[in-house]
Amino acid sequence: MHNLDDQSCMELEKHKPAWVRVNVQVDEGIAEVVSLLGEIEELETVESCQGCPTEAKAFVYFHYGDWERLCRFMFVTLAPRLDQQIGQSALTSVEVFNGSVPLGKISFNTEAIPIVASVLRDITQERQGVPS
Repeated sequence: MHNLDDQSCMELEKHKPAWVRVNVQVDEGIAEVVSLLGEIEELETVESCQGCPTEAKAFVYFHYGDWERLCRFMFVTLAPRLDQQIGQSALTSVEVFNGSVPLGKISFNTEAIPIVASVLRDITQERQGVPS
C-alpha cells in the first residue's frame, strides 16, 4: 500500500498507466461487441447497452486516443464496413462533452448485433495479422 505522503510515490513517472483486460458486466446481447472492441489495443469501452428491438438501439461508447486516431478508426475503418453490411441503420459518431476526451459512439438496431460483431471480428483479426 502506498503512503500518500511518500514523495517518491508522488512522482508520476513511477505510476505510468498500463492497459489490462478486466472483467465487467455488460448486457449479454452486446457482450461480444464490447469484447471485440476491447481487443483493440488502447481502446477503452465506457458504456454500452444491447437496446430493445421495439424501443431503443444498441450502442457502445468508447475512448480511443486523440481526435485524429478516433476519427480515423470511426470514419475510415469502421463506418464504411458497417455501411456496407447494414446500411444506414448503423450510426458512427464522435462526441465531446465539456472539453473532455473525445468519445466514439456506434449505435445500431438490436437485430444487427451479430453483423456488427462480425465486422469488428474482421477488423481485430486484420490488426493482429490473422487472415479472415
